[in-house]
Amino acid sequence: MAKTLNDLLDAAIRDEIAAQKFYLAALEKTNNPRLKELFKSVAKEEKGHERILKGVKEMGIYDGTLPVDEESVRKIENAHVIPDEEPIEEMSIERAMEVAMKKENKASQVYGHMEQTSTRDELKKLFSSLSSDERRHAKTIDEHYRILTGQMGRED
Repeated sequence: MAKTLNDLLDAAIRDEIAAQKFYLAALEKTNNPRLKELFKSVAKEEKGHERILKGVKEMGIYDGTLPVDEESVRKIENAHVIPDEEPIEEMSIERAMEVAMKKENKASQVYGHMEQTSTRDELKKLFSSLSSDERRHAKTIDEHYRILTGQMGRED
């Protein structure tokens, strides 16, 4: 069956919800107030992404039956999923942060792909913005990770 813009938006919404759950679970793994605030903030931004995507779909700004390539839908379905990822309950906080950085970098790449393959300028802007947000999340998590692991200021 051909995939549509609505399929793509639904997959992106599900992925953003899964990302929120990951960050809320990570928040429970630490007593560090800075990390708690970090995970809370990123979860809140992922919730914002969910709202934006739902709004685009529900407002009917675009024809939800517009065809999209199946590869795009497959990519977005797992934008925040890392292969062989263990359950967060089994991760150390350091490992959770490593996984989070990978998730955010992957999500940024996937939204970047959506931007490149979209035929509508407004959708290109939406996906560009989401890609930028995910890149910023990865950078912020990386900065906190380097502080936590004593790597801040070291050249790698």
